[in-house]
Order: sequence, then structure tokens, then C-alpha cells
Amino acid sequence: MLFVTDYRLKSHLKKDDVKRLMDEFGKRGAAPGELTHYARIDGSGGFTISENDDLKAAYENVLAYTEFMTFTITPVLTIGDAVGPILAYTSR
Repeated sequence: MLFVTDYRLKSHLKKDDVKRLMDEFGKRGAAPGELTHYARIDGSGGFTISENDDLKAAYENVLAYTEFMTFTITPVLTIGDAVGPILAYTSR
């Protein structure tokens, strides 16, 4: 399954907290199945796109960062995979 994760840094983070976050990221590395990772240029967070069927591993990864961030995780389809169901729906 494909997922888009929108993460936002919690507003109370101080410089030491950001250092601990980066240490955790350095220790853990990329999220399971991560395909790409983008940072917002305003410093408030970012987005990842991942492909992962192991939801337990994905959940464990989120839990490791909940002290620092909030998450919105959305399962998505490629447009190529979505067109067939859209056409089936519109032709009924």
C-alpha cells in the first residue's frame, strides 16, 4: 500500500528537542518502505511517501516520533490504479 504522511513539528520544541529528534532520526534512518521525503521550507515539518504492507512497523516508527511531531497518514493510489475504479463508477 502507498501512504502519504504529512508530519508537523510540535510547536513547543526547543533547539535541544530538535537535536534529540535528529539524533533519533540518525539512529532509526528512513521509515519502513520510504520512497521519498520532503521537508517544508518553513521548517514546520514535511511529507513522506512510502510503500509498506507492514502496518505494525509503520506504527512503531510513528510512535518513536510522537514526542516531537503530529502525523496525518493517508493511504493513496497512483492515478493509474485509480482510473479503473473511477471509470467503473461513472459508467454505472
